[in-house]
Amino acid sequence: MGKGNPESADAIFARESNIFVADKLSDLNKQQADILGVNWVELRAENGFMKFAEILEKLNIPHHSLIEDLDTKVAKILTQLIDIK
Repeated sequence: MGKGNPESADAIFARESNIFVADKLSDLNKQQADILGVNWVELRAENGFMKFAEILEKLNIPHHSLIEDLDTKVAKILTQLIDIK
């Protein structure tokens, strides 16, 4: 779900999604998702992105944990992407 459109959270209920990643979710949306068994990630929450790893583990999806600081990692990735162009 994109930033600034909280109404589009209704899509998780209409489309029977298993995982929903959003910039921001209302408390009601979170409660509804929990009741329906939809795994959700709220990126705006402090360390919200970390919940994604919990969902991957819950669903037995292989992944690697982030070892270094996220800001440092993102800076390195962006530097590499800029150098490619």
